Formats: sequence, C-alpha cells, structure tokens
Amino acid sequence: MTKMTFDALLAKREQREADRFRIGVIAVPGTGDVLEVRMPPRKAVLELYAELAAANDAADALVCGNHALYACCPQLQDRKLQEELGVAEDPMGVVDALFTVREQDVMGGRALQFIGVLPPGKTEGAEESDDVSESDTGTETVKN
Repeated sequence: MTKMTFDALLAKREQREADRFRIGVIAVPGTGDVLEVRMPPRKAVLELYAELAAANDAADALVCGNHALYACCPQLQDRKLQEELGVAEDPMGVVDALFTVREQDVMGGRALQFIGVLPPGKTEGAEESDDVSESDTGTETVKN
C-alpha cells in the first residue's frame, strides 16, 4: 500500500464532486429498453443505505430497490405518467404498475449499485443476459 499524496486526495474530492452529477441508464430486462438514471441527493442515498441495512428479508430488500429505482429515475417521477397509470396518490405505485417483481428485483439492484449502496457486479436474481455492467449501461459523469 502507498500513502495517498496531496494531489491524489484533491483528485479524489474532484471525483466525488463529479459523481454528484453522474447519469446513466438501467436496462429493462428482456426488452432492449433503458431508463435514464441520475444520482439522487446525498440525503436520499443515506436513507436508502439505512433502509437496505434494516431490511429483514427479500421483500424488504425489494421495496428498498424500488425506492432506489424511483429516486434515480426522473421518468418514473413524471406526474403525468403517474396520473395516467392511476397512481398519483401513491407515486411509488408507478414501479408496481410498470414492472414485474423480477424486473423490479433486477432494476432495483442496479439502481442500488448505481448510487453506490451495493458494490458493482452481478445483481441478485439477474440472468447472465440481463446483467449490465456500469460500462455497458452508458453511465457517464456530467460536469456542469
């Protein structure tokens, strides 16, 4: 191991700042379609981290993944879409209205990976053909 240099520490901070504006896509399993995802605010990431840590079973983890997917995806937060699907009173219902449990499992895992709550790699429940690495998703850092 080597001691980090002053310049390396500054570069690390710049990377963390750039990560706040990160955007990418998450594939909808079996469709060839993708959803755009954006890094949510730090407070939302910390809440998702706590929610996942408190999950007692697979159902709790699935709900956490759904929350992460919703938090990351501006398309799912569209009020007109929610109204059209009849879930305006419960905006999170958009995830259940659009995706199967299997799709929610895979995409929720990818959302948790995208925001850094889960390590990168194969998501639980994903088939080999459904797994998309960060480089395959078109994830990129956007600087303002």
